Amino acid sequence: MKRFYLPLLMVALFYSDSLFAAAFPETAFEGKYMIVPHFFLVGLLFMSIFFDRNTAIKYGFLFGFLFDIFYTGILGAYMFFLPLIVYIVSKLVKVLQNHLFILSFIVLFGVFLLELIMFQLNVLVERTEMDLTQFTSIRLWPTLLLNLIFYLLLAIPLKSAFEKLRRIYND
Repeated sequence: MKRFYLPLLMVALFYSDSLFAAAFPETAFEGKYMIVPHFFLVGLLFMSIFFDRNTAIKYGFLFGFLFDIFYTGILGAYMFFLPLIVYIVSKLVKVLQNHLFILSFIVLFGVFLLELIMFQLNVLVERTEMDLTQFTSIRLWPTLLLNLIFYLLLAIPLKSAFEKLRRIYND
């Protein structure tokens, strides 16, 4: 039974993105800002840091594929870039300290990378009318702020959950 905790946690984080987006639609801020929750990505990055990088890459690939199917029109974008960001962040953590304060910057960098890559892909396939300055002020900063708040609220519980799961899976 304990082996199901990791998939359940990741499914809960996956659905939390869409639940938050449904609770706070784009008109919540009078249409001025677009906030995009990346709670699953934050959880995936915590998994790569405190559990196992290779497992996080596999989960990123699987859930990225699901994310592409359900939410985006570009099949393979999240499926490729979620594992790539997990890999990059795991390498950054090895170079920098594994402290929650430092990790906040690293996790926000991962969210920043994903947002920037997805924006550039949408520009490439002409699915957006925004330029880079509009994207930065309307979408990037509010998204980073939201995910920072999520990080501040759940960093310690996520860290302890993944450390407990690592002990369970290693036993």
